[in-house]
Amino acid sequence: MALAQQYVEKDYYTEAEYFEFERTSFGRWEYVNGKIRQMSGGTTDHGAISMNIGRALGNVLVPRGCRVYGSDVKIHTGDGVNTFPDVSVICGEQQFYFGKKDVVLNPLLVVEVLSPSTEGYDRGGKFEHYRTIVSLQEYLLVEQDQPLVLLFTRRNGHWEMREVRGLEGELHLSSVDVNLTLSDVYALIKFGMERQ
Repeated sequence: MALAQQYVEKDYYTEAEYFEFERTSFGRWEYVNGKIRQMSGGTTDHGAISMNIGRALGNVLVPRGCRVYGSDVKIHTGDGVNTFPDVSVICGEQQFYFGKKDVVLNPLLVVEVLSPSTEGYDRGGKFEHYRTIVSLQEYLLVEQDQPLVLLFTRRNGHWEMREVRGLEGELHLSSVDVNLTLSDVYALIKFGMERQ
């Protein structure tokens, strides 16, 4: 998800003010450290890659009783951030933040498709926020411009990284026990085309 440079003008918002603002505003808004930031749309490739991943995961996980969400469902992190990942997965009973049916607390897997405007945040600050989610076992970062993914897996309180490159690549998502091929992730994506 690309973050628009449009920020709400007030210096600090409480979380209650954020939820009220978001309820009465058009679009998606992220809440980070008392700031409200508008989330902008992505490229067609960004959307297609996100849907490819969601479809591949859903085909396997829905029959097992897991829910695969797109970028319309908010995640509340342990340090108080409310944000919209590109894809998230919850298996078992959903936990909602103070009963809010659009804010979940317990994803096992979170996926972000990298954009030039958000790549640094997705790799750094956003990952720091996601790490505070107790249930989170894996974080997958997906490049748009080349067949390359980085998988971060929590093991014994530490995060291990694995890189998989090339359309023939495959990775095992242990959090949900699914093998994901990069040919499925990047289905119909043409590399080397200039992004608008």
